[in-house]
Amino acid sequence: MKLKKAYTFLYMPEDHGPTRTVKVSRWGILTGVGVMCLLVGVGVLYGLGLHFGNGWLPGGSRLQKENLALNNRVHGLENQIEGLKDEVSLVYDVQSLVASAVNLEPLDAEVFAAGVGGRGDLMLAGAEVPGLDSHLPPAASFDGLDEELGQLLRQARIQRQGYQAILDTLGARESMRAKIPSIRPTDTGWLSSRFGFRNDPFTGKQTFHRGLDFSVPAGTDVRVTGTGKVVAVQQQRGLGKVVKVDHGNDVMTVYAHLDRILVKKGAMVERGQVIAKSGNSGRSTAPHLHYEIRVQGRSVNPITYILDSYASRN
Repeated sequence: MKLKKAYTFLYMPEDHGPTRTVKVSRWGILTGVGVMCLLVGVGVLYGLGLHFGNGWLPGGSRLQKENLALNNRVHGLENQIEGLKDEVSLVYDVQSLVASAVNLEPLDAEVFAAGVGGRGDLMLAGAEVPGLDSHLPPAASFDGLDEELGQLLRQARIQRQGYQAILDTLGARESMRAKIPSIRPTDTGWLSSRFGFRNDPFTGKQTFHRGLDFSVPAGTDVRVTGTGKVVAVQQQRGLGKVVKVDHGNDVMTVYAHLDRILVKKGAMVERGQVIAKSGNSGRSTAPHLHYEIRVQGRSVNPITYILDSYASRN
């Protein structure tokens, strides 16, 4: 149908107002129709863009923005994992030094690696997003992150076990050292009789003295020389009041000629603990402490066990 050059529109209000006429040219009608079609077309395209995620929208679609944020997050996690790997590696070096210091084998490098190689490039080629200079994070990148985190977790567990072994070793050695009778049984006094042959103070004949005699006033503190268990609290004809302590490994200490005993049989005592007061009981000519060390029931020279005359009581 051929359009006329102009059209006249008649406007008649319902309230009986004055009637008006509007004259519109042919080009005006065409322009209005064109504008309406353009607006409808833009609306339809925008809706399709929101639905299908086309990249021509300003700033990208919501899906594109989410993917970009996720991609940046993955890169950030990668950097954090790399920093964590460096820290774990430094801890491994320190642990190796500590193990060497206590004469333990350091962690095997291959075992520590947990059978996993280097990281490589986790961000593999992904699906390109139209309209953006970035890539969607592929599933392979997440698999790589899981693998890295799994490796670090295994390495952390191996290091924890290694440090626990070091602590156990140190604890066992400290416990063994504490049991060795390695300190003086008295803080004061002087050594009046040594281990070995001597003239018996009562008969004057050569006899074998099985311990050390410390000349101290009656009532002087007598300390147990190593951690152990009290196995005997008794009165003997020759030694008088006696305390015997078992230190394990067939090692026993004997404290004799006591005046007063402060522990009971079966008690656990720690090195340096006061267990009695010195005296003059039994076959004795003056107040002193008789001290013996017996290994597998045989008396040995206590001097070889005393590391220092006034070694630490702790």
